[in-house]
Amino acid sequence: MRVIESESKQGAYIIIIIGLITAYFGFYILTGIVLLVLLAWLFFCSSKLINPTMPDAIVSPINGVIEHITCNQDCVEFSIKAQMNGRIYSPSDLYNISIKKHHGFYFLRTSELSNQLGVREFMSAETTLDGEKLSIKIEVLPRMLRFCGLYDGKLESLFLEKIGFLNVGLLRISIKGQNLKVLAKEHEKVFGGSSSLVAIEKISE
Repeated sequence: MRVIESESKQGAYIIIIIGLITAYFGFYILTGIVLLVLLAWLFFCSSKLINPTMPDAIVSPINGVIEHITCNQDCVEFSIKAQMNGRIYSPSDLYNISIKKHHGFYFLRTSELSNQLGVREFMSAETTLDGEKLSIKIEVLPRMLRFCGLYDGKLESLFLEKIGFLNVGLLRISIKGQNLKVLAKEHEKVFGGSSSLVAIEKISE
């Protein structure tokens, strides 16, 4: 399905106003070009194609490349390097959401220093997957400029609902629970709302 982002409506309104002005003055060729620009804006810049392949799994919340996967007992953490224009989507139905913001500095590159002193935002939430209760933590580490953040003030979020935006930087998502099965691999390209990260492994009795 294709989702039209709500914040992109302002840009669409501006393009429509320009088109009406050019049509009023009789510049019909220019009006046609403006309409093509509007279609391109809505299709390429203002919308996101989401095709969830495994709704019974925790999916990647953002487009990017998995830089590192850490497995520690009942916890799995994914470090995902975000691509440009990276919308952050809810990886599952989330509830009991809490968000914390850590003020700091902006760095050009990812390093231990930037991870400690850089701007960060944290989201902790709970979800249920195949009857198993899981804890999810999402950490956003922006780079360069702050064109990003997690939406504050929400206690619940439905699967694939937009929960934030990360332009350039790193996103870490950790899932804690029982019988976790890792489906993704390091250095693999993932797509927000589509690529599966973790599922519940069925234990045969």
